[in-house]
Amino acid sequence: MNPRFSATRRHMLAAAPVLGAALVVGTTGASADVAHPTGGHMVTGPVTFYAELRVMPSLKTGFDVAMQNFAGRVRTEPGFLSATLKQMSGESTMVKNYPEPYKGALANAYLDGVQAHTLPLFYSLFVRFASLGELQAAGIDAVFDQLFLPHLHPVSTKDGQAISDSAPMAVYRRVFETRVAGDRHGIYRNREELLRFLRQPADAGPGNWVTVGNHVSVAEARVPEFDVRIGPLLEVAQQTCQPEDTADGSGMPGSRDNRFYRKAISTEILREVGTDGSPRAYLMHGIWESVWDHENSHLDARFKAAAAPVGAMVEIGPVEPFYLTRLSVSAA
Repeated sequence: MNPRFSATRRHMLAAAPVLGAALVVGTTGASADVAHPTGGHMVTGPVTFYAELRVMPSLKTGFDVAMQNFAGRVRTEPGFLSATLKQMSGESTMVKNYPEPYKGALANAYLDGVQAHTLPLFYSLFVRFASLGELQAAGIDAVFDQLFLPHLHPVSTKDGQAISDSAPMAVYRRVFETRVAGDRHGIYRNREELLRFLRQPADAGPGNWVTVGNHVSVAEARVPEFDVRIGPLLEVAQQTCQPEDTADGSGMPGSRDNRFYRKAISTEILREVGTDGSPRAYLMHGIWESVWDHENSHLDARFKAAAAPVGAMVEIGPVEPFYLTRLSVSAA
């Protein structure tokens, strides 16, 4: 098992420090039109600076200000498409094939933990750029360190006083390339389609929707095969619903007490750009109208059939948290 990946993905139900090393993006001044060879792959599509971080509730106000400042700085950078900050709210049980009575049992686990003062706030940050060169030129790592690290310290209580540790908690950060995406209008694979998709994030709208982030890891030798098989799974995840004969064809709302579900609002497959050894990380990023719609989709025989050959190649995972969008910013 890759200790780097397992340490950063198995933290989901604990407040233990993440041990992932940062991928330093840095500033290279590389042209936005250049295809970048990274880890044996040519990076030609739009990319995402992705970070997982934790914030103690007592430091949230300062973090919120830092996030606003970060958004203001990056949205004017050449090639910037959009950015979203998402707070982890729970975790899927159906992705683990738990018995159906457990459906949604952990839907609010992380929100409950914050409320009970047993967990920090867990966030995921997506910063989208049109190319790897433009992301590198923006120096996102340095901006991240300057604005966020002062607000990521663990805090303990001693003699009734809050004490902040001198060192910030570790942060997982990687760069991912979007491989394929979809919404209720179509499936997108070429560069221009993906750029349009990422310029207007689905969760920038007024809906109170839930994001699902499926984290998996695949052995480097199996990446080409996995890339071929993952597209059909995305199509099934995006295009199926229950029942199918609704007036608009998008299905009916799911609930704890039924197996209905509406089509996903959007779906996206992201592949890690660089790797420090096998396996390679993937993010399967979907936006749904509700937790129940997502959970019920995993009970559909069509989804299970499409997921089986993909799941057989997964070395670590799946871990599938739920998130609520807290901030969404598009290019200036």
